[in-house]
Amino acid sequence: MGAITYARRNLVECEGMTGERLQETMVLLAFKPSTSSEKYRALFSPGRWQELVLEFRASNYELHHLHNESLLSTALQSGLSVIKTHQCYSDEKSGDCPVCNEPLNSLASTLPFSHCTQSRLICRISGEPMNEHNAPMMLPNGNVYGERALLEMAANEGILTCPRTNEKYWMEQARKFM
Repeated sequence: MGAITYARRNLVECEGMTGERLQETMVLLAFKPSTSSEKYRALFSPGRWQELVLEFRASNYELHHLHNESLLSTALQSGLSVIKTHQCYSDEKSGDCPVCNEPLNSLASTLPFSHCTQSRLICRISGEPMNEHNAPMMLPNGNVYGERALLEMAANEGILTCPRTNEKYWMEQARKFM
């Protein structure tokens, strides 16, 4: 009888706990785990412990205002969603982009793409931005590289070798792209 008095005094209906579920739980005080009632025997089953562990964790997180994901995971997802672009999932992946390479590519697959209002051209050879100081230069095959990288490549004999196709061109054949 003491257990029932204790339960009435201390167990209250909480969020997600219906009156019916509370009554089912209270009835467990009267039954043994070996009961013939299938409904209550299921509540005593070993698999029920895992469900109770998950409920306890959820309640603990809510009570202490914690998140169920780690701060590292949250920070990593925030960073990946900032740099994730459609190119990360195309055939034209960048070797320097963390999202383009595994394992971060698969981690970022469910995240939204970044919203870019301005784009920047980056030279695939040097990794430097292409701008007014490093003009984008287009080779006859349509590939674009920074002027500085092409001038450095052509310094010896004036011959350029496209890193993507291995085609050879004279520096004079490259045209400013913009």
